[in-house]
This record gives sequence, structure tokens and C-alpha cells, in this order.
Amino acid sequence: MDHNYVHLDQLPSEIIERILFCDALSYVDICRLNCVSQNFNIVGKSNKLWRSKFLQIYPLSASLYDSNNIDWRYELQVRHNCRISILKKLQEMYIEFYYTDHVSNDQFSNFTNVCVDHPLSVQIIIDELWRIMSDSDRYQSLTLKYYARRALKYMRHTYLEHIWQDFLSKDESHISLLKGACLLSQWCQPTDLHCTNSISENINAIVKMAVEEVKRICPNHPLLKQKLPVMVNENCETLQNSVWDPHHCKIILRAINEVIFNKLKFCGSTDIFTCPENNYIDKVLASRSGIPLTLCIVYETVASQLGVSCLPISYPGHFLLKWLERPNFPGIDAYTFIDVCNKGAFKLVNDLIDLTPGHDDSSGSWIQVVPPLKIFTTMCWNLVEIARQHDVDGRELQNLCNVLELLAVLTPADIDHKLLLARVYMHLCINMTRVISLLQEITEQDPLYTGIVSYMYRSAITALETQRVKAEVQKIKYQLRNQIFNVKFAVGMIMKHKK
Repeated sequence: MDHNYVHLDQLPSEIIERILFCDALSYVDICRLNCVSQNFNIVGKSNKLWRSKFLQIYPLSASLYDSNNIDWRYELQVRHNCRISILKKLQEMYIEFYYTDHVSNDQFSNFTNVCVDHPLSVQIIIDELWRIMSDSDRYQSLTLKYYARRALKYMRHTYLEHIWQDFLSKDESHISLLKGACLLSQWCQPTDLHCTNSISENINAIVKMAVEEVKRICPNHPLLKQKLPVMVNENCETLQNSVWDPHHCKIILRAINEVIFNKLKFCGSTDIFTCPENNYIDKVLASRSGIPLTLCIVYETVASQLGVSCLPISYPGHFLLKWLERPNFPGIDAYTFIDVCNKGAFKLVNDLIDLTPGHDDSSGSWIQVVPPLKIFTTMCWNLVEIARQHDVDGRELQNLCNVLELLAVLTPADIDHKLLLARVYMHLCINMTRVISLLQEITEQDPLYTGIVSYMYRSAITALETQRVKAEVQKIKYQLRNQIFNVKFAVGMIMKHKK
């Protein structure tokens, strides 16, 4: 026997721990190794080791935790148990709702009970559902992924609804247009968890380019005395008053125009009423094309970070930004208007007449700043119209449902969206309890709608009773395929041709 041979358990603990950090070893391997000996058990309790195994599986979730006070082994155990519970619930769903085309939101409410004691329970459930849905093997467990996608949509909307409510509870002057646009994109793309990840990077890149352009145009600009990159407002809130004097503000605005419209080629989209992506801020930054409203949000955010206040206004038929260039002038004449659909052209009041021939609003009521809530609801109604006009394969109908549900959060007192949402739910035969609640709210708000609502109310009651009866009868009886040994090919399998 070779006396120079050393067993693994004879190595120093530091070397054993270093070996266990290897990515080839999973947390399951660590658990098994802990059962081998007391020495391995002691080494396997290292919190630093378990943190590495957690990040190996959930690299994007670490930011949710305070890494100084976390038991990473416990967190992995919570995730493991959560995944088992979710898989069990999904399997029960496709047995119960096999004959149902669309599943109501009420059927997903039991997912909120998973790991309910954990402070990050909703984020954990969302993460696990997304991992199930985005499994690398695209041809396996398709039914499971189908229900995971719908459960993910429900959980994301539940999570985002609380964020929206906190966001809208702030004073209007502290509401960020960029953050609101990000929340809207996330709501309308609920199964894409990372749709808004690159937004901050894109905005900061534009800011840096604008600073370099200012340096080229005016090397003595006071902006350049700030630390770079300049982040005058780190939360991207709308800046109410400019930091610099009008002369230096105009230099910054010219630099922004050069970067956004000439170097990066941002432009207004021609598919305003056909392409919903023009209302999603992440897609606008990626494609550099959007509607005037979303382009104004990008422009306003960059200008705010560089210390220039550009406030949104709604001129008839156009969405513009106003900038206080002549503070000593009275009323409207004090402002210069920025047309983002014309490469950021600076316009005076008299120049705006050419935008809408025949329109003459001498009162100047349009010069009032558009409230953030009005901007977000306008974007929602844009998406509603797109979905109503282009329902080809039913996917737009689901998009319509998403947007109307967001309008219910933004403007809960509005009747139009409630009535339309109730009709969509009835068309899809889902959420009948919610339909009845919506119709009751409409009747209480405006008795004139009683005639329209009464027929829908009776139909909803009938549909609800029918669903209850069918739920008791139509349940699929299944047998696991791996228990039927004499069947080689079965209905529903993804077939592959043999050469």
C-alpha cells in the first residue's frame, strides 16, 4: 500500500471546504456528504459554502437578501420545499381543469399560501414558477408549464398591485415617470421577469454620452464640475425646476438632441396603433422607436438627470415637453416646447399652430403639466385600442385583459374600463365572481347603467352555476405513463423520427 496516499477526510478542513465550492457539486451533494462523517458535517455547515450553492442556482435572487444576516442553508431548504409544493399544486390543476379552456384567477389564489411565513414568499413563488416555465428542455412537461405560466401571471400581478398602490400614494411631484413606465411594462409582460433589467443601464449610457457631448460643445459648462456620471436625481423623479440658468440648460438640451436623435437614431414609430411594444419602455429603449409619449419619458428622464426640467404637456394631437427658457416673460411666452417626434426641435407658441391646423386655443389650457397618473392611463388606453382592433389568435384578448386589470388599479372609480373588463371576463368564461362584483359596483356608481348591467348580471350568475356543476363532473382520470410498460408511444407525446 502506498503510505503517501491521503484520504479525503484526512485533508485539512479549509481544503475540503475549498473543494466543495466547486460548481460541479450541487447542494444535494453537500447534504449527502454531511451524512458521511462528523468532520464532513462540520465543514458542510459553512454559511459561506451554502451561499455559493444558493447563488449557483439563484444568481439573480441574492439582491433580495441582507447577506450579512442570512442562513443560506435554510433559504435553500425553503426554496426546495416551495418548489415541491408548487409542482404538486400544478399537477392537481391540470387534472382538475383539463376540460377548461381558461382558468379563473380564484383558482390560483392557493399559491399565495406556499411558504407564507417567509418575508419574501411572493418573490420566491414567482421565481420558482418562472424556473419551471423556462426549463431548458422545451419539449418536456408542457402541460405543467402551461399552468405555471398562468400561475406566474397571477402572482406577478398580485405582487405588482401592491407596488403600484405604494407608488401612486406619493405626491405627484415625487412620482417618477420612468418607474411608472417600468411598472407598466412589467404588468403587461408578466411572464418576462427580466424585461426591465437593462433600462437603467440604457438611460445611464445616454446620460454619459450627453455629458461627453456637453464637454465637446462647452468645455467650461458647470455640469462638468460635477462627479461623473452626473446623477442629479438618482431616483429619476421628474425635476420641477432646472438646476442651471437657461443658457446652460439649452446647451445640455442640444447635447441630448444630438445624442438621442442623431447618434442613437431614436425616432417616432409608424406603427402607433398596431404595435403594443411602442408603449413598453424597455422595448422602446431596445428598438429606439416609440410613440411620442414614451419618447418624452426617455427624454425627460435624461434631462432630469442632467439638471434640466422638461415637463410633459398634451397639446391637441401631440405630446410635447415644455422648458422654462424665458422666466421673465409672462404666461405661455416664457416656455420653449420640445417636439420629440421632430428630433427634439425647439418651438415657440406660434410654431405650434402648424402642428394642428385650424386649432386655436387662446386660453392656453393645454400648457398645464400632465399628471403622471394621466400619462399612465393614456398608455393603458392606447394598449386597449390596439388589443381591440387586432385580435387575431386570442393572444391580444389576453393582453386586453391584462391592461384592463391595470386600469382597475390605476383608476378604480372609472366605469368604462369596469364594463369592458366584465365583458372580456364573460367572453373568456373566467372570474365570474369578479364579474358580479364589477357589475354591482357599476350599478352603485351610476344607476343609469342598470339596464345594460342587468342582463350581464343574470348571464354571469347562470355561467357561475354552470361552472360549479361542471367542476364536479369533468375531472380527468389519469394513469402515469411510466406505469404502462407495454405502451411505447402514447397520445400527447412529442414524437421524434428515427433515422
